[in-house]
Amino acid sequence: MRMRLIFGHFRWISYGFLILLTSCVSMGKISIQVSVPPQKPISNEIQSIVLMNRSMNGSFSNLNQDSLENLFIKKKLVLDELMLDSLAADTTLKTIGNALYESGRFDVVIPVHRNLPNINLSYATKSPSLNLAQVKQICTEFKTDALLSLENFYENVNTSYKIGYERITDYGSIKQYNIIVQVAYHSNWKLYQPGEKLKIASFEVNDTIFWERSGNSLQETYEELPTIKDALISGAIENGQSLSGYISPGWQEQARNYFITNNAEADRAIAYVKSNYWKDAEKIWMKFSTSTSSGFRSMIEYNLALAAEMNGDLKAAVQWAEKSFKSKYSKTAEEYIKLLNKLLNEKPLLN
Repeated sequence: MRMRLIFGHFRWISYGFLILLTSCVSMGKISIQVSVPPQKPISNEIQSIVLMNRSMNGSFSNLNQDSLENLFIKKKLVLDELMLDSLAADTTLKTIGNALYESGRFDVVIPVHRNLPNINLSYATKSPSLNLAQVKQICTEFKTDALLSLENFYENVNTSYKIGYERITDYGSIKQYNIIVQVAYHSNWKLYQPGEKLKIASFEVNDTIFWERSGNSLQETYEELPTIKDALISGAIENGQSLSGYISPGWQEQARNYFITNNAEADRAIAYVKSNYWKDAEKIWMKFSTSTSSGFRSMIEYNLALAAEMNGDLKAAVQWAEKSFKSKYSKTAEEYIKLLNKLLNEKPLLN
């Protein structure tokens, strides 16, 4: 399976245009979805990733759903079991692959044969890192910039079952059944980038999801819960999504302002803004970027900063915003400079 998407800084979702009147200055507003940097952004040198699974040793198996439910019932709905499910391990790999692709940041390759040999006897023992030759071979075969490997994966299922009583009248009460199912998932990952030297970044994911159901019938309460197998798969999905959210950008709706200059020729660019034709808007505004009127020039320079951001050039956007601020002070330009510098100065991993 191979998935591709061109990286972009932002995408459009809607156009909510609003005219803001402040003294004699008019402003328009656009709504966009902005790519929000992850906690640990990865170097822009890495545009494509191949995913591999090194987590499964001989103790893993595709656990049978009916057998798991029989165990659950046999244990009287009280479990505390470590489970090594091969389908769950593969699901977490597919989940992060889909999430990385949907972020718009990476090309992702999930090979048909994606399981690498695991020589460890223990599920929790970390395998030695792959060497440069191994990583180069894999990345060359699948034509990617880096390899993301699931090094360890396991889940623990813990359940509880209690009977209480719910008062109805002064003369009686009925039983209240409560069942909780928890899945604690654990994984270790390594991102390998080949080059003259091998660069490696490590990640660890640990968290818990749970389901709680209560009712007056034990059978109905039990049937409202996911099966143990489904709970394991849900934990695997949460696991993959958690790591993706850590290393890939998300999307957040934000607003951007632009100046309406009240110069008919310059404001012809607004039609292009509304149609998302930023190159055309930029061409019009550029004609007025050397105006002798500092106030008018400041508005044009600010608009050019916005056009540069929308065209994906953050450095140029900062330069134009700073020119706008110097031509004539405005709180709008000051805040925009801070935002642009924050976007520009994110420190990527493996850089």
